[in-house]
Amino acid sequence: MSVNDFRNQILSSSEEKIVGVNKRDLIDKILARYSSKFVIYRELLQNSDDAESKSVQIKFETEMNTDKVIRILFKNNGFPFRSEDWERLIKIAEGNPDKKKIGVFGVGFYSLFTVCAAPFVSSGGQGMTLYWREYNLYTKQGERESDDDWTTFLFDMREPIELPDVQEFARFLVNSLGFTEYLQEITVHFNDKLVIQLSKKIQGPKFTMEIAPEFNRLSSHELFYLASVDFRDVQLNIERLLVPDICTGIFNQISPSTIFLNIVSGNLDVRADYEFSAEMKRITKKELPRETTIRMIYTKFDEQNSFGDCVSPVFKDLFPYPEQGRVHIGFSTHQTTGYCFHLSARVIPTVQRESIDLLDMTLAEYNSEILYLAGTLCRILYENEMIKINRRIVNTQSLKWLEECAARALTHFTFNTTTPNEQVGEITESQFFNCSEEKLTILSTTGILPISDVRIPNLEMLGFIKTVPLVPTIIFEQCKTFFKKAQSMKLIRELNFLDVLIELENREFSENEMFELLKWLISYLSKGNIIDTSNFERFMEVARIGNDFRPLKTIRCFLNPEIIPSSVDVPDYVLSYTISKNLKSQDLIKWFKWSELSLVDWARFISNKPNLETDPTFVEKVYEILAGNFNKFSIDDKRLLRQLFEQKKCIPTKFGMKIPNEAYFEGVNLFPDLPTINFQKSSNVKDLMELFGVRKIVEINLIIDRLTNHDDCDYMQLIKYLASKSNDLKQNEKNMLKSRSIWPKYNQGSQQIQHFVISDLHIPLELYRDLGLPVIDWKVRWVRNTPEERFLIELGIQQCPTITKILELAAPTTYSDIRYKALRYFINNFDRKYYRNYYAAEINVAFLPCLHDNYAKPLECFINPECTVMSFKVINRGLQHQVGKLGVRQNPNREELLSKLLQNLPRDEINAEKIFGYLSSRQADFNHSDWNKLANFDFIPIRNQSNGIFLTRPCKCFFKFQDELKDHFLQIDFGKKANRFLQSCGVKDEPSSIEYAELLVKSSHELWQLIGVEKYLNILRKIANGFSNFGNMASKIGLVSQMKKAPILVSITKKNREINSEMREANNYRLGTAKEIYINDDKIYQGIFNPLTAPEEDNLEILYKKLGCKSLRDSVIEASTPKGSIRVTDKSKKFQEIIIERASLYYFKYPLNDIKNDDEWLKKLKVREIDYIETSYTLENTRKTKKNNTSILREDNKMDSWALYITSNSTTLDISKHIARNIYKSHGWKHIFAVNTLLISSLLDLKEMGYPVDVLLQQVNGKR
Repeated sequence: MSVNDFRNQILSSSEEKIVGVNKRDLIDKILARYSSKFVIYRELLQNSDDAESKSVQIKFETEMNTDKVIRILFKNNGFPFRSEDWERLIKIAEGNPDKKKIGVFGVGFYSLFTVCAAPFVSSGGQGMTLYWREYNLYTKQGERESDDDWTTFLFDMREPIELPDVQEFARFLVNSLGFTEYLQEITVHFNDKLVIQLSKKIQGPKFTMEIAPEFNRLSSHELFYLASVDFRDVQLNIERLLVPDICTGIFNQISPSTIFLNIVSGNLDVRADYEFSAEMKRITKKELPRETTIRMIYTKFDEQNSFGDCVSPVFKDLFPYPEQGRVHIGFSTHQTTGYCFHLSARVIPTVQRESIDLLDMTLAEYNSEILYLAGTLCRILYENEMIKINRRIVNTQSLKWLEECAARALTHFTFNTTTPNEQVGEITESQFFNCSEEKLTILSTTGILPISDVRIPNLEMLGFIKTVPLVPTIIFEQCKTFFKKAQSMKLIRELNFLDVLIELENREFSENEMFELLKWLISYLSKGNIIDTSNFERFMEVARIGNDFRPLKTIRCFLNPEIIPSSVDVPDYVLSYTISKNLKSQDLIKWFKWSELSLVDWARFISNKPNLETDPTFVEKVYEILAGNFNKFSIDDKRLLRQLFEQKKCIPTKFGMKIPNEAYFEGVNLFPDLPTINFQKSSNVKDLMELFGVRKIVEINLIIDRLTNHDDCDYMQLIKYLASKSNDLKQNEKNMLKSRSIWPKYNQGSQQIQHFVISDLHIPLELYRDLGLPVIDWKVRWVRNTPEERFLIELGIQQCPTITKILELAAPTTYSDIRYKALRYFINNFDRKYYRNYYAAEINVAFLPCLHDNYAKPLECFINPECTVMSFKVINRGLQHQVGKLGVRQNPNREELLSKLLQNLPRDEINAEKIFGYLSSRQADFNHSDWNKLANFDFIPIRNQSNGIFLTRPCKCFFKFQDELKDHFLQIDFGKKANRFLQSCGVKDEPSSIEYAELLVKSSHELWQLIGVEKYLNILRKIANGFSNFGNMASKIGLVSQMKKAPILVSITKKNREINSEMREANNYRLGTAKEIYINDDKIYQGIFNPLTAPEEDNLEILYKKLGCKSLRDSVIEASTPKGSIRVTDKSKKFQEIIIERASLYYFKYPLNDIKNDDEWLKKLKVREIDYIETSYTLENTRKTKKNNTSILREDNKMDSWALYITSNSTTLDISKHIARNIYKSHGWKHIFAVNTLLISSLLDLKEMGYPVDVLLQQVNGKR
C-alpha cells in the first residue's frame, strides 16, 4: 500500500479527535515575543487610537507609604466596546477585522497578562474580567447602569513594580502621540498627583502639494498608487511634567515646552487584483483597504537651528537626526528607516510588532510596495525643499544660510544601512533615486542643478574654478557620506581635467588664477595622472592670460631672477614672473617643457633694443647683468655674445659710443688720443669688454714695424712692454711675433744685426755659446723667472738644445772638448729636460763611449762586463752607474743571447765553460720555446777519441752513468755552473728508459756479457718504470715491436745444484724473447714443466706481460680422472661440513671483481673420497702425467655439480690449494694460507682474527 493510499484509508475510516491546546503556555510563549519596554501601553494606546479616542488617562496606584505600583488604570474616551469587540476579546488570535485598523494577530490585549493575572475591562456599561484556572482562560461578564463614556482597563499587579521613570515614560508617550491619528491628549497620575500632561493640536488646514509629472507614482508591482501628498502643521505641548528629585523624592515642575512639527502624508490608492486581495485576507483575516496612508514627521529644514538645545529632551525621539528614524506601525518599532525621519505606515509587522515582515512572500510584496512609495515620498519632500531654496536665492548674503539648509536636507535623506532588516533601506533608497525621470537636484555654487551637472570640489582647484558648478564646501563637508555613495552610483563625479578645459574655454584667467591653475596641474601630474597629448595641447591653447589673451602655448621660458632681474624687459614668450615666482623650476621644465630664460636668449632680445646704442645708463645695466654671470657662459655662448655686440656702437668711451674694436681699456695709455671706455659706475666688465673686442694693447703691426724698420728702436724696452701685456695679446698677434724674423742673434765681434725667427734662437747662456748654439742678442744679464723670460719662452725661444742637436754634439764626429761637454750636459739634464721626449729605441747616433774605444747606441751596449765573453759591447766603467736612465741595459735579453750563441758557437771546452757559465746566470730569462730550440741544436763541443772537437745537442749526452756504458753514451762535464745551464737545455744525468730499451734491442747479448745479471736486471727495472707511461714508449715508432721480438728479457729456469755437499734447487738465468717466457703464476705447473719464467717482481711482470709474455696457468691444459671407488667417509663428511659451515668466511673482505665462484657455489660443492687421482698436464707440445691426492672436478660432467675428490693422504694444504684455485681469480700462497686457516682453526680463534663468526657460534651452540 502506498503512503497516499494509507493516508486516504485513515481519513475515511478512523475516529476523529480534537487537538488539545494548552492556552496558558501558548499565550505565555506568544507574549514572550512582546518584550519591548512599555509594550502594554503601546498596545492600549493603539487600541485607544483605533477607538478614535481624543484623550487617554493613565493612573498608577501604589501601596501605602511606598513607591511600589500595585494597580494600574488605563482609560480612553473612544467609542465603547461593541458586542463584536467583547466577543473578539475572548478569542485568541482574532484581530480587529476593520481593514483600516492596525491589529492583525489578536494577541495585543493579552500583553496585560505579563504583569497581572486577572485584567478587568469596563466599557459602555459592561464589564469583563479574565482569569486563569490551571491551563485554561476563563471570563466573567456583567452589566451596570452608568453614564461613564470612558473605557477603563484595570489590572492589579501580580507582583508590585516600580513607578516608571517620569522623563523616560513621557518621552515614550510623546513619541507615540506624534503618530496617532485621533489621540490628542495624554495624562499620567501617580496616585492622585498629575505628573504628566501632553497634548497635540492640528495647526490650520492641510496643504495638498502638486506632484510633478516626472515622478513615477506607482509602486514597483503597481499595487499602490501615490494619489496625493498632504502637509499639515502639528503642535505638541508638554503642559505639565513633574520629575521627582533623586535624593529627596520631591516632585519638581519642569517648564512647559512646545514644538511645531510638519507631517507629510502620502495618500495611497490600493490597486491589488482579486488573487492578491484574497491571499492577504487569508493571512490577515481582513479585507484590503481601498486606500492607505504613509506619513513622515519632520521640521522645516530652515528651522532646525531655531530649536537648538532649548528643546525639551522629552521630544528627542521625534527628531532622530543625525541618527536614522524608525518605522512606526501605529507606534515605534525596532526597524530603522535608513534616513533621518520616522515613517508611519500600515505595513504588516512580525508577530512581536517590532519589525516589518519581509519573509512571507505575500506580506513581503505588500510591505515592499509601501516602502517603494515611501522612497518616492522622500524624494518629493527633498525636491520640494530644493524648490524652496531656489526661490530664496536672491543675494550672496543669504547664501551661507541656504547652503546650511540644503546640507541639512541632504543629510536627512542620506541613506544608511537599516537594522534589523537591511532590505527596508535598500528598497526605499532605490526608489528615492529612481522614482523620477529627472536627476536628483542639489544646491551648487551656481544654483539648484541636476546632480550630474555638478562637480565635487577639489580644494586645489578652488583658486581658479569660477563657472563650473561645484558642491558648496559647507554641503560637501556635512554630507560626505552622501557624496561618497553618489560617486559610487556614478551620479556625480569629482572635478577633473575636462572641467578645467570647460572653465578655460569660458574665460581668460588673471595672473593669480593662472598661478593657481599651474600649481594644481603640476600637483595633478605629479600624482601619476596622465593627460593625453590632444587634451594637453587643447589645454595649452585655451589657457589664456590677462587682457591680451596670450595662450600658454606661446610660452617657452620662465625667468630666474637670480640671473636676470624681474625688473628688466623680457621677450613675450617668457612666463610672467608674477606667475612663476612661486612655482618650482624643475616642475615647469618637466611638465611643460619650458626652459629657464638663458642669458644668451635674453642678450639676443636685448641687443635689438634701440637704446643699446644711445643710452649709456641702459647699456651699463645690461652689461652689469651679463658681466655678473660671465663665468656661466660656455665657449659657444661667448662666441654668440661677441657676434651680437661686436658690430654695434654699444661701448661708452670718452669720445662717445664706439664699436668694441675701436675702443681701448683705460690702462692703454701708450698714445694720448686712444678712445678708452668710460662707465658712470665702476663695473666689473673687464672680461665682457675683452670678449666684445675692446683692445688692451696697441696694435701689433705697429710694434712689428718698429722692431724691423727702425734701427734706433730700443727693442729691449719694447720686449719689456710686450711682456707686460702678454696676457692681453690675442693668439693671432702672438703667432705673428712667433713667425716673423724680427729677433736679433748674438754675433761675437760683429756689429751687423741678423734677425731670426724666435724658435731658431736659444736663451743667452754662456754654455750655449761654448757649444756654438745660436742665442738671442741680450744686452744685459739674463735673469731667470722675469716677465721678459716668460714672454720669450711663450713665443718659443729654445731653453735648451734639442735631443737631436745635443746627441750630434756628443757623437765622435765633433771636437772632443765639445763632445765631452755635450755628453755631460745631456746626462746631467736628462731627467729635467729630455726624459719625456727620449726613446732609446729611436736613437740612431752612436754617442755612448764603450770599452776598447768603441761607441754605441743605447740599445747596442750593456753595463755588465761579464757579457764580453760573448763579444757584446760594454759601456765605459766611469759611466756604468749613469747610463741606465738612457736605456742602456744591464745584460742582453734572451733573443740577443740566443742569437749570439747560435751564431758564434763555442769551439773548445774552455770557451764553452765560460759561455755556458755566463748563460747559467741568465737562464731565468729563457722561455720554454728557447729551451726546446736549444735542446735540438748542436752547440755542445765534445772531444772524440782522436782528440778532435765535434758539436752535439743536449738530448744526446749525459752527465753520469755506469762506466761500462761509456762506449754506448756521450758523457760531458763543464763544471757545476755550466752544467746547470746545460741541464736546463736538456742534458740528463743518465739515459732514459727509451734509450735503455733501444740499447738492449741493439746490443742485449753484448751488454749481458759485459755487465752481468744483476746490472742487466737493473736496466730492465728502469725500462719497466718508464714503461708505465706506455704512451712515451709507443711514440718511438717500432721500438715496442722490436722489444717483443728481440731476446732482451731475462728468464729463469730451475736447476738442482750441489751446494755445501747438498743438492738444492737454484735459478738459472738466460736471455729470451717475450714469446719464449711465461709469467710464473702457478707453482705447481712451474714445478712440473720448469719452463722459462719471468723474475717474480711486480714491475718486471707488468713489463713482460705488455711485451707479450703469457700466463703459465692459462697456458697449461689440465685433465684429472678419479681412480677407485667414490665414497663418503668420515673424512669427506668432516671437510664437507666445515666447508659449507664456513662458506661465507672465504669471501670476507674480498672485492667482488676478484671472486671466481661465490659462496652458493661453494655450498653446493660435494666432498668424496677415492683411492687416487690421475692428472695429465699439457704445455704447448709437452704432456706429463701425475698422481695427485686432491682435485675439484665436475661430477658426471654436470654443469653445476662439482665434487672435491680427496684421498686418505690429502692434507688440508692440498685441499686449500684446490679451493683457492676455484673460488678466486688470483690465488697465490697468501690466498691458499687464508683458506687453510679457515679449514683448521676453531671458530673462537677465527673470531679473534676478526672474522664475523657470531652467527655460526650461535648455530653451533643451538645444535648442542
